[in-house]
Formats: sequence, structure tokens, C-alpha cells
Amino acid sequence: SLAAAAIAASYTYSLAGRGLPFFVAQQLAASPAGAGDWIARGAWLTAALILPTAIGLGASFPLALAMAGSTATAVTGRAGLIYAVNTVGAVSGSLAAGFLLIPRVGLQVTLQIVSGCLVAASLVVIVRAGLSRAGQWTGGAAAAVALVALVASPPWDRDLLASGAYLYAPFVPKDLDLDALLKAGTLLYYQEGAAATVSVKSLTGTTTLSVDGKTDASNRGDMLTQSLVAHLPLLLHDAPREVAIVGLGSGVTVGAALTHPITRVEVLELSPEVVAASAHFVRENRGALADPRTRLIVGDGRSHLHLTRRRYDVIISEPSNPWIAGVAALFTQEFFADARARLTPGGVFCQWANAYNIGAGDLQSIAATFSGVFPDATAWLIGEHDVLFVGTAPGNDSATTRGVPARLDAIARHWTRAGVADDLRRVAAVDPFSLLSLYVAGPAELARYGAGAPVLTDDRMTLEFTAPREIHRRSGGENGAALLALLAPEARPPVLAAAHAAAGAATWRQRGAMMAAADVHTRAYDDFARALGFDADDAAALDGLVRSATLLKRSADALAALGALPGDRPVSVARALARSKLLSASGDPAGALALARAAASVAPPPAAALDQVASLVADAGDLPALDAAVAALELAHPARAATAFYAAVSAFLKGDAQGALAHAERAIAADPAYAPVYDLAGAALTKLGQPDRARAMFERSLSFDAHDSTAYTNLGLLALAEGHTLAARRRFAEALWLDPESVTARQGLDRVIRR
Repeated sequence: SLAAAAIAASYTYSLAGRGLPFFVAQQLAASPAGAGDWIARGAWLTAALILPTAIGLGASFPLALAMAGSTATAVTGRAGLIYAVNTVGAVSGSLAAGFLLIPRVGLQVTLQIVSGCLVAASLVVIVRAGLSRAGQWTGGAAAAVALVALVASPPWDRDLLASGAYLYAPFVPKDLDLDALLKAGTLLYYQEGAAATVSVKSLTGTTTLSVDGKTDASNRGDMLTQSLVAHLPLLLHDAPREVAIVGLGSGVTVGAALTHPITRVEVLELSPEVVAASAHFVRENRGALADPRTRLIVGDGRSHLHLTRRRYDVIISEPSNPWIAGVAALFTQEFFADARARLTPGGVFCQWANAYNIGAGDLQSIAATFSGVFPDATAWLIGEHDVLFVGTAPGNDSATTRGVPARLDAIARHWTRAGVADDLRRVAAVDPFSLLSLYVAGPAELARYGAGAPVLTDDRMTLEFTAPREIHRRSGGENGAALLALLAPEARPPVLAAAHAAAGAATWRQRGAMMAAADVHTRAYDDFARALGFDADDAAALDGLVRSATLLKRSADALAALGALPGDRPVSVARALARSKLLSASGDPAGALALARAAASVAPPPAAALDQVASLVADAGDLPALDAAVAALELAHPARAATAFYAAVSAFLKGDAQGALAHAERAIAADPAYAPVYDLAGAALTKLGQPDRARAMFERSLSFDAHDSTAYTNLGLLALAEGHTLAARRRFAEALWLDPESVTARQGLDRVIRR
């Protein structure tokens, strides 16, 4: 039975590292089923994997009882001995696995050691149990099979395990290679720990930190939330000195907190693997852990707040999503009460919560629980999917204790703290309105929002069971929309009402840029459209609207919005070009070209209009028209990089790679920061048989825009031509994450798979 258990265990853990997660990913990608269906499937699958090993181990108990002594020995004594040994083994084995083996050698090796121990135990039984010859041969054969299974088991696929296949597989288009897309990017760090498996990956220019495969931090879209979860409560406090942060993540929040005049920040992080992973974000967190004001405590943050006698001016809690095992305990009434008890008079507590992959009822329960502990609670919505709940502890009648709505003006007053504005500028938050505009609910609105929702407590932690049912919900921003609808304009606090009244084109354009930098393109689109309502000819807002509309595939909506803009002035060149780009994106190249030519017909012809004409005719492959556009550019704007670039495009389309390279080099000399030219230069160098120089050009293009799918495709083609199939597969997969419809990338990936 022990040998059979070893065989079953070896087979089970070999599946756990490759076959099982990929099977789950395939099922999810094929048909994302309802929560109940997947819970049932998971239960059956878990039972099928665990039951054989459990049966083998269970059957060994009577054998152990028989071996413990002769039949003359009292049954109670033998049973007591076996139970004692079993208890000692269970406790010591759990401690050794969780705190010694897994952190040092990983989960797979730990399971191999366990299987090896079962094989060794089975051999002892064969030798010492007085089995018949047939029994010895049977047991020996089973032990041999177990040993072969143990030695022959392949290493786990870390790229797959770090991919979060159970969560992200449904986002892979069904007609693309699932394995390649899930494992796209470069794995920079991977470590299995007692609490979680932590990984760091670089994908399409973004570095992400994942816990059990779920992205918890990044240096791109998450930067805004990671920064504001610290800046917001610290700006609301008049004199923060002592700060506690539950959850390290990338360390960006700690780095943001350190820009304020604090004397100490205690970082409470459960997983030492997360601490190690944060080293990949030193540039983003500005070496936060090396700051002498930082004290890192590797341990349970909730236990620390419950037991410590230290008081804090600001406490920040940024856990993972509540459907991760154990995290729901950081959203209960008892945890919020512990945090409140550890605040100094007038101290500020900030709690992050996700509005994505969560049911409306669960988010309302979090709000109701928080409001019950912090009666002056407010809610702030960052983008569409991140909510910050802010509350204060009671205290004296200072500016920090009159309730958050009454002291929103503190944000503007404290914006001038040394280093704070510079750090906020990194996430495109350039003025106090950037933060004030995120305020979505005061105490009255939150009370209404959470009315009737069950309060989360330690002995009734329903969130731990309901949250996992929502992880495959394709959130369309319903929760964010519900939060945005809570606060009526007439109910805005005076400071917020005044800020909205004073906001103009520049204010909303800047807010749109902040949202675009955080990849919240729906909000960015709305903000740019609002900016154009104040100034229909704001070139930067028009450009932002076009980019957002193109990414969201809302070109028709944007065209309608531009047509409805107020003003009786003639259509400006900037507006005409915006309409031209939107027409092109919506499949009307003829209309786009007509508008661009009309904009270029004024004297002197605007460079942007000539560029648009050249771009459209180049896309259409109309060489005579392209040559005419290049001639017009050379006549009106000869020194510009764009002029040389379109001359290079013309030469390349004519098959003159050397001429294209010469013009491209002229463009680079005119403006080394002109990004479009590098892809073209790389393509020309590829045709000229200079792959190393071509690769450098494509990588240079990515340094300007890490989401340039064309550069990834070209790098994949280079790698494929050189026989580097793994590198080619990775590059094509990255290109397809950015542009799933890319024909060249699809064909390249198919060629790699066929090889």
C-alpha cells in the first residue's frame, strides 16, 4: 500500500507541474463556465488526484498496527504507539515542509522527497514485515515502479505555473496557441514559498509581480493605484510621521510614502518571496527597502496590528484579491477595528479593494463593514477597478479629525511637500484635481451603498467563499459605474464642487492623460471628450481622444462626438486631422484621405496634414501619391525627421532597401527620438542581410513604445530565420498579446509550432 501511495503521489505531482494546469487552462479557454460548474469540476478533479494516494496511505494503518508488536501485545498499547508516531510525523512533516523544504528546494523537490520516503518505508515493510515470497515480489515490483516514476518525472513547467492559467486563459483568443500565449514573456523570478508561489515576468515591456499566478503589481498600469494608495491618505493627514503598510508588493507604495515627511514606515509582508521579488522594481520604488526610515517585518500583518503597542498616523492595507486563500481575513470587521485601534488620534486608514472580478454584493459587504468601523468613511475610485476606502480615528478638533469631506482642501495644501509632486508626476497626476476627481462617495453615500449588505466578521467570513465564484467574471466596469453614480453633483463637498467648477480643457486633458497612462482607456476617452467640450481645437485632447477611441474600437462614437462639439468657428486643421484618423480607423480610407488633403491645402501646408496624407497613401500602397506627398514635404518641411521617414517608406515600397536605409538614417540624424523610423530601418537592414543591426533597430523602437507589436513581430522573424525557435515563439506571442489579428505574427507562430 505504501508503494502504491508512492506511485500515486509521483503521478499526481508530475501532473501538477504541467498537465493539470494546462488541462484547466484548455477547459477555461474553450468555454468559461459558470462558477458553480467550475467548483463542481474542481472538486471532482481534486478528488480524482488525491484519492488514490489517500487510499494507499489509509490502507497502511492496519499494516502498521500489525507490525507494532506481537498478537500478545495489548491492542490499546499498539494503537496508542501508532497514533503517537502518526501525530509526531504529521506535525513535524507539516512544519518541515512548510518552513524548511518548500522555501529552500521548492514544491516539486519536496514532493519528490515525500515520495522517496514512501518508497523507503515500503522497502522497510517488505524486509521486516515477514511477508510471503509472493508478497515480497509484489511489494518490490510496486516499489520499483514508484522509484522509476520518481526518477523519471519531468521538471515542472515554471513558465506555465507562473502564467496564472486558471485566471487568464479565457482572455486568449480561441484560434491562437494557448500554450505559447500563456507562456509569453520572460520569467525573471520564480520562487515557491510556504504562503504562496511568487513570480516576476517581463511581457511586452511591462514587468509584473504575481502571487500564485495572479498579477498583484506592475510597472505600468498598476503604477497609479500603487502610488495613490500611499499619497492619498498621507496628503489627507496634516503631519504624518509613523506609517504602517500591510503588503509590500513591488514596493512602489512604500517608495511613494517615503516622499512625505515621515520618520518611520513599517512594512508588514507575509511572504519573504515577495520581498525578494521586489528587487526587480528598485527603479520604480526608488530603493524603498534600503531607506533608513523603512523597517521591514516579514510576518502576518493582521497579527502585528493586533499585538503591537505602536501607534501610527497612517495605516495602509493593500492585500491581494479576497479570493486568494487567507486574504479575506483582511476585509473583516475585526481587522478594521484592530487597524483603528492602532491609529493615533486623527490618524488615517486606507484600505484597497478590487471592483473587478467581484460580485456587487461582496463589494457592498466590504463597504458596509468598513463604514461600520469608520463612520466618516469615504470611497475613491481609481480608474474603473480599484477602490480606496479611507477612514479616520477620532481625536481632537484638528484639521485631521473633522472628517475627510470637510478637509479635502488638505490635498492642495500638502501637494507642495518636497518630492511629493514630482513622485505624483511619474503617474501623470499633475495637480490636486487629479486626485480630487477620484472621490466618489462620502459617509452618506457609502451608507446607502452598503445598506442591507452582510457585515464581514471572523466567524462569518462569507467573502472567503463567495469571492472565488467571481474570478472568471468578465467585469465590464459595472461596480465602478455603480460607485460613480453614488455622488450627485449637488452633493459634492464644497472643495470638490469648487474644483469641478474651475476645471477646464487643460484640467480634463491632464486627467485623461493620467488615465491613459494607467491603461484606463474608457475613462481617458471620457476625459478627453470633456476637455474638447471646453476647447474643441485642443490638439493634445484631440490626439488623446483619437488614441483612446482607436484602442477601444470606438471610432464611430468619437466621430459623432467631434461633430457635436460646440462652436461656430471653421473646422481647425487639428480637428480635421483627428476626424481623418478616426475615419481611417473605422474603415473609410477614402474619406480620411479627402479630409487630410483638405487640411493640407492651406498655405503654407501644415506638416501634420502632409504627414497624414503620406501615411494614408503609403498604407494604400499608392506610390505615385506617396511620391507627391514626399515632394510636398521636402518642399515645405525639408529638415523634419518625418519628411525623411516618408521618403524612406517610398524607397522601401519600391524595393530599394539601401535607399530606404539612407533616408531612415537621415531621419534619425534629424531627430533620434522619432520612433516610427526604427522599425523601417530594421526592415531595410533585414533585407540587406544585416540581422544584428536590424535587431538593434527593432529593440530601439521598443525602447520608445514597448507596445509596438510590429517590432515584436520583426524580432520574431529574425529569430526564426536564425533558427532560434524559442526566442521566435516568445516574440510572436508578445506581438499577438498586443495585436491578436496580426497576420504576420500568426503565420510566424504557426511556423514555429510546425517546427
